[in-house]
Amino acid sequence: MALLEVEELRAGYGSQPVLDGVSFEVEEGETAVLLGLNGAGKTTTVTNIVGVNTPWGGRVRFDGRDVTGMSPPELVRLGVCLVPEGRRTFPELTVYENLRLGAWTRRKDAAGIAASVELVFEYFPRLAERRDQAAGSMSGGEQQMLAIGRGLMAAPRLLLIDEASLGLSPLLAKTVFEVVDLINESGVTVILVEQNVGALRHADRALVMEKGTLVYRGVGDEIRDSTRLRETYLGKA
Repeated sequence: MALLEVEELRAGYGSQPVLDGVSFEVEEGETAVLLGLNGAGKTTTVTNIVGVNTPWGGRVRFDGRDVTGMSPPELVRLGVCLVPEGRRTFPELTVYENLRLGAWTRRKDAAGIAASVELVFEYFPRLAERRDQAAGSMSGGEQQMLAIGRGLMAAPRLLLIDEASLGLSPLLAKTVFEVVDLINESGVTVILVEQNVGALRHADRALVMEKGTLVYRGVGDEIRDSTRLRETYLGKA
């Protein structure tokens, strides 16, 4: 059974439709990459999965359970966590304080939280160096690391990361993707929402969106070898 099942998802804003019957599955232990250009509907898809927005129709199932329309706190407790586009760190709080807030739903588990902080610092040594620094004083790349680390503090089974490499240098983007690989290897299922075709080399599954619909689905080696995927939908790498 797939860990995440999205079935005929329809959604939009006000009277403006965005998603028109989006369906896909992600198996437990995979890294899936949801690719598409601006306005394709990627962020709308993930915000409806995690309960930030309420779908107009369709179903979302997590680990076999219908979670359609559940609130974000409920879904975080079940193990579904979104790292939103734009990082959205708390600028006046320190790195450590930001991380602690990410563990709010498990705030009574002091030992577990301490272990999660150490794991985040292991993944991102730069955050350990800046433990007591205000988040707002750090670079964009460092804040992206912090946003991902804060998501990990919820101990998710499914981590959705919206535009992880947006605005980062190629070197920093490479570092972030390498950490995503480590997160996945630790047992966390990951969905990367990206415009960066380079994310494909880290993917077990690729999903390409265009104008609110999925226009390509691929798994395994076919997504890394697919010239048609790269050139037709996303331009040459």
